[in-house]
Amino acid sequence: MSTLFEPQKLVPLFFGIAACSWVPHWACHYYRLETGSTFKVGSWNFSVADSVSSLIVYGLLIAMNLASISIEKCRGLSAAISGIAHLSLGLLHAYRLWRPFDFEVFGHKWSQGASFREALIVIPFGALCCVMAVLIW
Repeated sequence: MSTLFEPQKLVPLFFGIAACSWVPHWACHYYRLETGSTFKVGSWNFSVADSVSSLIVYGLLIAMNLASISIEKCRGLSAAISGIAHLSLGLLHAYRLWRPFDFEVFGHKWSQGASFREALIVIPFGALCCVMAVLIW
């Protein structure tokens, strides 16, 4: 008997969720470009070119994860890249809690509490992506 909770049936769902996890990051840069607002991480003020590059990178991450829903060959690499990228972003926010630095989105200061929540969500999801990569390969 086939059920929804067979592990193989959950793999495409995982990659759908992974694709969705990159959409807010993509949308952040899209909105920033549309409004001409600021995006600043420490001493790095994102330029228009930086945000356009970010749109491309996040767009590729979204596309790669969407492709992994049905193309099994893409899954291991897609999970590994998403895992490493999520861990990097999450650890950046965790580091900011330990050593505060300016973080500004749309002209507003990003709070320490927001960095805590970001790290709390993104680090475990990045770890899950890495585990998936290992299981798939």
